[in-house]
Amino acid sequence: MNRIYVFTSTGNSLKLAKTMAKGLGNTEILSMARLMQREEWSIEGEIVGFIFPGYYGSVPQLVTRFIGEARNIQADYIFSMISAGRSTGIAMKTLAGQLEERNLRLNYGRSLMLASNYMSGWYYSMVIPGEEKLNQLYEQAEQSCRRAIEDIKERKDFLDRSSFIGYLLPLILSPSRYTRDTRPWDREFSIGDQCSGCGTCVKACPVDNIYLDQGKPKFNHNCQRCMGCVQLCPQQAFFIEGKAMNKPQYLHAEISRKELFQFHGPVDQ
Repeated sequence: MNRIYVFTSTGNSLKLAKTMAKGLGNTEILSMARLMQREEWSIEGEIVGFIFPGYYGSVPQLVTRFIGEARNIQADYIFSMISAGRSTGIAMKTLAGQLEERNLRLNYGRSLMLASNYMSGWYYSMVIPGEEKLNQLYEQAEQSCRRAIEDIKERKDFLDRSSFIGYLLPLILSPSRYTRDTRPWDREFSIGDQCSGCGTCVKACPVDNIYLDQGKPKFNHNCQRCMGCVQLCPQQAFFIEGKAMNKPQYLHAEISRKELFQFHGPVDQ
């Protein structure tokens, strides 16, 4: 049995995982965030894949913890696919180093450009693609997946080159350079009067960081800065540092809200 471990918030990584699983065959797709609800977890498979978005040119904290704290990791061959709105920076190199710390080797890795979902970024409205460009990105991602499937079946070795500039620029241009621990980041959130108390943000959060208190979202300060709650809010009621997040919203065109919410659901014990 092959297994693909996924961290996703607005569907890009989940769609990539579904494409890869179909092509490889005999492959199970698992949520990193759900597995981490357990007291301990293992990472196992003949072929093991890690699919997730790059965060500021590096690896999300949740992925780092998932790999670093796993009780056991067993795999004959390991691959990764990392997506970003512009550059994955040194994420692939960083992931390879994290696996080396567990005496494992990242055999194969590809970076893909898809839509950015980082709505709080000052640049967001300038980089969110229109429908035509988005369809082109989707097709390019499909082509990359098809190539990766054939390469992985042949057990080829390949890693995309890392870009230090793609890592350095986001740190220079964004105040996130001051935030090494994302968990308390939700303290910057506030909720506008247009909130209907629908609970969409609760379902959208992959780490159960949000709950409703008298019909209004409250936060557990375990934020992963994935932007799922902000992107999927039907009333666009989120404010970050007092700024309204009434910008174009994003969800992968081939991933429904229902499917995403089910993927984020409680882990089977």
